[in-house]
Amino acid sequence: MNRRLGLAVAATLLFVYVSATDLTITFNMKAKGMLGSGTSGTEIHYYTSAYQLTRGVESKQDQLVDFDKGITYSIDHKKKTIAKLSFDDAMAALDSLNQAQSGGASTMMASLFGDPNDVHVEKMGMVKVADHNCQGWHIAVGKMVMDLAADPSLKLPMPDAAYVKMTQARAAQFAKAGPMGQTFKRFYEELSKIKGIPLKTHLTAFMGSDVTSEATKVETTPIPAATFTLPDGYKVTDMGETLKKQLAKGQ
Repeated sequence: MNRRLGLAVAATLLFVYVSATDLTITFNMKAKGMLGSGTSGTEIHYYTSAYQLTRGVESKQDQLVDFDKGITYSIDHKKKTIAKLSFDDAMAALDSLNQAQSGGASTMMASLFGDPNDVHVEKMGMVKVADHNCQGWHIAVGKMVMDLAADPSLKLPMPDAAYVKMTQARAAQFAKAGPMGQTFKRFYEELSKIKGIPLKTHLTAFMGSDVTSEATKVETTPIPAATFTLPDGYKVTDMGETLKKQLAKGQ
């Protein structure tokens, strides 16, 4: 489940971005339950105007986004595999998810994951994380609850429209999860309304999931282009095609 941990944490970075400065943030991570399976370690998040990379130092699992091509890549360095998903395929998967919700699925969602339309957002106090002044927030969607601290002065360098499409692509990777996918989709939507970059998060969710992250370093130095190069010799699969087949079968 390590890849899902990366996706869940990456979901906390869905905000408004206008700065042209490269940005690197190092996080300490810890997770248990469905979204983490006891995972802990370091993640490094790299941002430029053209790319975004989340690197799992211990897990050896990365998430790379190419904004120019409109593609996200899930990279597993242990298995030497790359799963790619285009933004267009992600949108199609989300549309299929919306159309597939039935009364039975809604009942299951309410009992296991909570109602995705049961949304609560509350502004909390100010806290300091990695020497940055951050605004606290409490967000609950169904049975997913996140307390976060975001620095409203930090901006990510990619265009707003490109980043929104990326977050939709990430949400689509949960589309095949059925009722859980709807909860994640709505959760991402609420996170996207928060101003700034979260430097500390605590997410609790269904089936005992508990994920925490806290920034230890924030840097604005230029990032070498080679940082975003895909590794050679890895097996590449098309996640878009996989999602289409699974959703068509109702999986």
